[in-house]
Amino acid sequence: MPTRAVVAPPSPPDEIPASVFDRLSPVVLQIFSAGDFHRVDMRTIAREAGMSFRTIYRYFGDKELLLFWFINHWLRELYPASLAPLNQDGPLQVRLFEVLRMHLLFYEHNPQVGRIIFMTVPLERWMRDSSFAQPEFMKTVMKAITEGQKSGELRKDVDSRTILDVWSAIFNRAFLMWEYRGRSYPLSTQAVPMYSVLWNGIAARD
Repeated sequence: MPTRAVVAPPSPPDEIPASVFDRLSPVVLQIFSAGDFHRVDMRTIAREAGMSFRTIYRYFGDKELLLFWFINHWLRELYPASLAPLNQDGPLQVRLFEVLRMHLLFYEHNPQVGRIIFMTVPLERWMRDSSFAQPEFMKTVMKAITEGQKSGELRKDVDSRTILDVWSAIFNRAFLMWEYRGRSYPLSTQAVPMYSVLWNGIAARD
């Protein structure tokens, strides 16, 4: 009995036609930020976007790759502007704070993106995708941390990756509790108190 060839779904493109993006973007943002990832299906997305299922499949293959592509796109709005302070002169304490503050401002202004990244996306699957690593961001912050350790601004008895992990974890916790508390305060106001606690833990000891 002849076997049927299985065609692998395509790799998501770097860019998609503007007409496709304009239809998909608001639908992807609304559907994935409002519900359970596992209950979303490609046909519903196609119907809400007024597009054919075949068109979406041609570009993305499945809903995971579709969502990961859009997450990567949304984060382009955050980078490289939020990393600019690290390329400027001045105390590392101030520069790292500015990066943190700009992240919280971004999620304050884009809460649906925050819900998707911190609450909806299946992390185990996302970690398999290249978009999870965000290498430009991580390399830039890691470089600043290692240079801060060499200059004596940051403690050297803790691995630089641990400092990076603790610093990055603030975004997640700050956003989750902001959502849990009904967004009853500006998210960006958490930057100062949270960073003061963080800096006291990572700053070089006398």
